[in-house]
Amino acid sequence: MSAVSDRCIYLGYRYGTYVAVAVSVVLLFLIISFFVLPLFYAFFPLFMADVGVETSPWNILFSSKVLKVALYTLKQGLLSMVVALLIGIPAGFFTATRQFPGKKFILSLSAIPLCVPPLLVALGYVMFFGMQGVLNRWCMALWNLEEPPIEFLYSLWGIVLAQGFYNFPLVMKTCHDAWRQVSVREYNAACLLGASPFRIFRTITVVQLLPAIASSGMVVFLYSFFSFVIVLLFGGVGTTVLEVEIYQAARSSLNFPLAAALALTETLVAFGVLLLYGLLERKSRESRGLAWDAETFYPKKIQGFTEKLGALILAFLVILFFLMPFMQILFSALSQKVPGFSGGTTGKISLGNFIALFSRESFYVSFLNTLKVGIASGVLAVCVALTFACLVKILDPEKKSMTSRIIPLLPMAVSSVVLAFGITQVVSGGTVSVLILLQASLYWPFAFRQISGTMDRIPLDVLNGATLLSPFSLDGVFKIYIPLCRRNILSALGFCFALSCGDTTLPLVLGIPRFETLALYTYNLAGSYRFQEACACGVILALLTVPVFLISNREHTGT
Repeated sequence: MSAVSDRCIYLGYRYGTYVAVAVSVVLLFLIISFFVLPLFYAFFPLFMADVGVETSPWNILFSSKVLKVALYTLKQGLLSMVVALLIGIPAGFFTATRQFPGKKFILSLSAIPLCVPPLLVALGYVMFFGMQGVLNRWCMALWNLEEPPIEFLYSLWGIVLAQGFYNFPLVMKTCHDAWRQVSVREYNAACLLGASPFRIFRTITVVQLLPAIASSGMVVFLYSFFSFVIVLLFGGVGTTVLEVEIYQAARSSLNFPLAAALALTETLVAFGVLLLYGLLERKSRESRGLAWDAETFYPKKIQGFTEKLGALILAFLVILFFLMPFMQILFSALSQKVPGFSGGTTGKISLGNFIALFSRESFYVSFLNTLKVGIASGVLAVCVALTFACLVKILDPEKKSMTSRIIPLLPMAVSSVVLAFGITQVVSGGTVSVLILLQASLYWPFAFRQISGTMDRIPLDVLNGATLLSPFSLDGVFKIYIPLCRRNILSALGFCFALSCGDTTLPLVLGIPRFETLALYTYNLAGSYRFQEACACGVILALLTVPVFLISNREHTGT
């Protein structure tokens, strides 16, 4: 077996150039075919509309309907970002500069937005804050009310709170890392000169943290701007967003010019935000290393009435709007259902919901579909990311070229609904292969960021020496790049696998006949008001994605 392996490696070295060119051409073809062309065809119906006073492309693009939906989407995205910043920045402060029980647990929450799909967040909010949710039932029983007193969920603020609290750990982790790198020298100098703590925070700390805060806020905005499942599940009247409108215009009303106008509007806005994010991220990277001498803030206990009160309020909000919805999913999955009541439970522990799932053949089919699609799209995304990372490292090691910086960001500016709509303009119906290729075309930038991060730390002297001393042109790739990036490659594979498993949007929009994944299966159960079974399926989905992500992240960090 070892001889066969060595022979394969030797052939890889010997014909490495030809293999690399062939792989690059194939991957380039896949990116063009399943990213560039779908994007083109998503906009194409707008400019093929019948020319008339009301049907001209510009009238459709700037119609009141498009502008109204776009403004509402911007509004909910900005408000969601503000909520995430208002919770994430104080949480980053406490975790970075203060010592308290449960600190490691709070920091571990940063993995949830990355590995837990938004579908479970929406489901948890429905089960806890919904009209027949636990909180409303508690309030009605406590105060003898006939009508549910909590109705914010099916409104703008329901969407904003769900998305803001779901994404606040991203802001918390970014601010925590940036705060840990802030030098304490300027702080001590300002204290000696008599500056108040608030003035120091306003004039020194905020200035140093601003790039990291802004870049994390842009990420939250993009995630909220592309919101689909959360709005689709409990968006009330007048709470539609661009993603939902594109889906409904393309699938329900078959108004392709309108869908194209909405898609173009969404992509242009997202691309503009993404350019700003790229600048802020670069600024954030440049501002790091302020504490290169390791003289940073030493974590100390929470002190003073103001800090204690702020910590209690923050803990209450995180428990209520973040932890309780997720705990309710687990509780509902393990509770016995009240007969004839879709949202109620008896409070008794029961495995009936899991038994009901395991008794259906469709559940096992969806589980296997999830594994197959997740593995295939994850492997393909990592292959694309690794190939592009190697090309960038070889051709532009210092990343001075705008192309090497912009290309990995482009898929982040395009939503899965837009790509799915574009591909349906080319093919008559969705297939599993199309689903895998579309997911890979959207996920490879996330893998690229992890892989290229390690490659950037490889000294140029090592690479130049390998180039001079190696008899084969790709020795550097096989002997340096891949071995040193092994942990990151495995981490990227696990991350892309988790993203694929939790993806509800692409399988739903593509509408593949007789095909379901666990995420789509959970969505269909929730849409049929079988909430307890949906929670049980959601728990299984979380048990599939979270451990894979945590193991891969452990490989990434090397702990």
